[in-house]
Amino acid sequence: SGIRSFSRARLLPVPLPSSFPAMDASRQPLVGNGGSGGNFPRSESMLTNSSAILIEAEQIRQRYKRLHPKGALDDEKDYKTLVHTLSWERLSAIFKSKFGADGRCRNGPCGLKEQQAARYFEVYGKNQITPPQKQNKWLKLLEQTFCGIFNILLWGCVVAEVLLIVLSSSRSGAAPKKPKTLKLIAPGTASQEAEEDEGEQEADYVTPIILSAVIVMAAMLQWHAEQQAEDQMASLQKMQAASKVPCVRVDNNGQRLDCEVDPANLVPGDIIFLEAGNRIPADVRILYCSDGMEVDNSALTGESMPEPRHTKTEPITCSPTEARNLAFFGTTVLKGNAACIVHATGDSTFLGKIAQGIKSSRVKSTLEYQIEHFIHIIAVVAIIVGALSLVANLMSPIKRSAAEVLQNSAAALFAQVPEGLLPTVTISLMIASEQMAKKYVLVRKIDAVETLGCVSVFCSDKTGTLTKGEMTVQDLAVPLPGGPAEGLKVYNREPGANVFTIKEENMLGDVALCGILNNAANFRIENGAEAFTGSPTEVAILRACVQVHGGPGAVRNTKSKLENDNVFEIPFNSENKWMLTIHGQPSRSHMFAVLKGAPDRVLKFCTVAKDGAAMAQIETTMSDLMAQARRVLCIAKRSLGPSEIPDGAKFEGTGPDDCNFPMKDFEFVGLYGIEDPPKEGVAEAVVKAQKAGVKVVMVTGDHPDTARAIAGRINILKDSYDDEGEQLQGYAEFAVITGAMLESRVPKSDNFTDDEPDELVQWWKKATQHTRVFARVSPIHKQVIVQAYQKYGYGGIGDVCAMTGDGVNDAPALKQAEVGVAMGIRGTEVAKDAADIVLQDDNFASIVDGIEQGRLSSENLQKSIMYTLCSKIPQVAPTFGELFGLPQALTVAQVLLIDIGTDIWTAIAYALQTAESKLMERRPRHPVKEKLVNGKVLLYSYGYIGQLQMLCCWAAFFYAAPGILSLYRSGKSPNDYSKEDELTDTQGMSVYYWTLVLGQIAAAISTTTKMQSVFGCCGVPYGLPNTTLNYMFIGEVVLGIVAIYFGPMQVWFDTASLPLSSILLPIAAFVFICLVEEIRKLICRMCFDDGQSSGVDAGSGGRNKPKVPVAALKLGPWSCFCLWDKPQAS
Repeated sequence: SGIRSFSRARLLPVPLPSSFPAMDASRQPLVGNGGSGGNFPRSESMLTNSSAILIEAEQIRQRYKRLHPKGALDDEKDYKTLVHTLSWERLSAIFKSKFGADGRCRNGPCGLKEQQAARYFEVYGKNQITPPQKQNKWLKLLEQTFCGIFNILLWGCVVAEVLLIVLSSSRSGAAPKKPKTLKLIAPGTASQEAEEDEGEQEADYVTPIILSAVIVMAAMLQWHAEQQAEDQMASLQKMQAASKVPCVRVDNNGQRLDCEVDPANLVPGDIIFLEAGNRIPADVRILYCSDGMEVDNSALTGESMPEPRHTKTEPITCSPTEARNLAFFGTTVLKGNAACIVHATGDSTFLGKIAQGIKSSRVKSTLEYQIEHFIHIIAVVAIIVGALSLVANLMSPIKRSAAEVLQNSAAALFAQVPEGLLPTVTISLMIASEQMAKKYVLVRKIDAVETLGCVSVFCSDKTGTLTKGEMTVQDLAVPLPGGPAEGLKVYNREPGANVFTIKEENMLGDVALCGILNNAANFRIENGAEAFTGSPTEVAILRACVQVHGGPGAVRNTKSKLENDNVFEIPFNSENKWMLTIHGQPSRSHMFAVLKGAPDRVLKFCTVAKDGAAMAQIETTMSDLMAQARRVLCIAKRSLGPSEIPDGAKFEGTGPDDCNFPMKDFEFVGLYGIEDPPKEGVAEAVVKAQKAGVKVVMVTGDHPDTARAIAGRINILKDSYDDEGEQLQGYAEFAVITGAMLESRVPKSDNFTDDEPDELVQWWKKATQHTRVFARVSPIHKQVIVQAYQKYGYGGIGDVCAMTGDGVNDAPALKQAEVGVAMGIRGTEVAKDAADIVLQDDNFASIVDGIEQGRLSSENLQKSIMYTLCSKIPQVAPTFGELFGLPQALTVAQVLLIDIGTDIWTAIAYALQTAESKLMERRPRHPVKEKLVNGKVLLYSYGYIGQLQMLCCWAAFFYAAPGILSLYRSGKSPNDYSKEDELTDTQGMSVYYWTLVLGQIAAAISTTTKMQSVFGCCGVPYGLPNTTLNYMFIGEVVLGIVAIYFGPMQVWFDTASLPLSSILLPIAAFVFICLVEEIRKLICRMCFDDGQSSGVDAGSGGRNKPKVPVAALKLGPWSCFCLWDKPQAS
């Protein structure tokens, strides 16, 4: 049913009390002592308190079923109730709650008995929506440390290293070693050889220790960042705690008990009182309300227009969500006051039903997919390299023990694993989330930042997200001096300044004065700022009129004048659709009336109704305003002469039929054009997103005309052309789609499958390609729209969707999207719980800036991986060089010194890299179409920079290291080396290591950009803006020099002192690699500047054929230097 009135779980576990007769499975209760063999009569004394509670609870549940349609289940997912169709008497009988005769419940005993309320509380529990189950924070830390495919791979490396240490230790015997002392040892001596053996074995401990520390550190950083976000969310929830609710109950003596109840302690049957500004604490049926009562249901429906409420019983055909005698948990009373009976609490409320529907598992982030894909590649590469290294060690002329062969092969395998990836990912996303936090964007799950950078479709709610979420008078239309027959002049708010330009004050004087006097809203000055309260429409008119009239001071002076005193008022109601006020001093026998409301209702009381020319002008102006999605209200005035004022100025009546004063011949004063306007900066943010290749789609519950007008003003709806400037077939048909069009096109199951009808598939493919506005959609439609983009968007491979919203109606779609973005101020707690990101200032433009941060994080992560993989080729090459009789060029210790000592920290520094100049002019990287680690990345690292590094390292090894070339030409086997030959080989290894260090610095500089020149070669220089990365370069150089010249480091890492020439010559490798890379980037820019995109546009659905850049045709084979796609045309 719509209300989960009673939990069956409360019945089942309760054991039968000992006083109950024993029960046999197949018979009636056995006879008691002294029985005659039949069942003894029931005795109330035999029922214990627990049994009585159970029986009463079941009675409550059975009574409560009368509120629901026949056949409704206790755990019904949809909101179903009949409470809006039942009479007062029936409701009173079901809830056992007393009502006042007039429904006001202000006098006499009313509400539930206290004892009954306590019993209901035991049955229904607290009036709270069950929050999503949260994982224990310590278990979460353990999961982030030891789970995940990349963590498992790294921990596997740690375990393997430890096993190698244990294996080496067991083979070396149990004899204790003397502690090593730090002393200088001459290269090539016997003492050095002995120390080398010890040094290698002790150095092996460093790798698993550092690697373990890196894994734990990265996990703790991510855990800490997400815990901070959760703590901020908890603080926001505490700040928004609801206040106590006025309630009436009956005490044990049968007397009336007025009290204030915590909203969490309300139960079905409670009588509560609401007034303007109150947040409704539960789902209620209205027993009494003042005329013109309005509520704001935008949190549930997404529509900003206030909705009227009444007390009449609705027909059974009326949906509960459309019933005007109901008000819902989480909405707000805008105008009027009411007495209500609570009929649903907690999870049984409309809001609770939606909350229960979004407790499904979260969609896996794109980062998780990318890391998993990368690990698969690295695992294959590492295993192949390890196997080849094993074969090379076995076939090497150098005789090694089995343990040494295994250790070298394992080291070659481990060298392929980028140990710095995990902290780089974490730190990069943390930096991005901190940058976003400065703009009041709270990131609850840090990997959502990277996913945000991949977003290709932005589905956004309108009310409160793209628009301000408050009604504003945008236009004031007044008659020209010659009267309305000559036309009306429309005054608009000045763009940017958000105020009316008043050049002719006398033209707007009447419309401003009448709008101030005939107004149910109030304003006051709080802390130097204007504070308005009342219906959104009334507040909008009052705010505009105050500004036009000259400000708060002028308004106070005007209202304080005796001739403007309000002496009588007929409030707005749904029947009249107008509000009337009468002002003046009865003693002066001169008064005037002001009438404001719907134009069709007000104009019939005006003199212009008889003037065809005037009515034509007014109707034309109204049509123009409504075409801009304005809600139009009309205002008129009338003077009341002495003969028209009743005796004693005692005005009476509720409408034209029973008024004791004339309701005709009003003078038309003007029109108000009201709307919920777009937020400042939204139009620019939409353009920025579109330039970045992101499709912005409005998804709203508002009227299609309203949605179309707003979408046109904020650049969501433009001319019917695509990025290539070609006319879109079917654009006009699919530009704006309504909920009615979606009714027959939702999937049969919870999501779209491959078995959907072809007609449905083709329709959705066109919709995801062309549609920019979905209007009059329901909450379930919003979720279906996101699913359709994820299934049929991006040419059939599926878009990466972000969904923004603030209401409960947005929550299912927020959970469905890859990135859910909730509003922090207007957003409901349900929406925030469903979201990955919360905008604390509700600024849509901030999330577009977040796309840039996400892309930057993704770019930096990719560049970090590219840099890390570059050194893998020159690191493994010496292993295979031994097969050709080459002297040993690199040891396992030196490989570890590069990977752990320098590369890992440099890779982490990429997290602080700034963006390239055209980052936001490229199409988003689709995680399926373009992996984070793809063929281009592998080609760049392994087949390009890695090859250049290997070439430079071998060149330096033979020509910069003293004596290596002669040693190689001698043809000696490494087993036959003398001490001088070993020294020569050690110096050669030192040169190879030093060249690789410089080559990695060159690779780091090269990979900081993909196309932009670092040094300004025929373009704007990117430079070296990352100070942290620059420090890492200095650290690499210093560490390399220390490793070569510091005695203990020489022992640990098999290095030897080098002459100055051997240090300076490898610098040429650094220059060579940087120069070649600058040439590649120049060629890349030439291709892209002269040609067209070589890819298929994401929004074209694959319709456009790939085009080859013009310059690439000229360059021929050189076009392979263009490794990345062209930036998208603005």
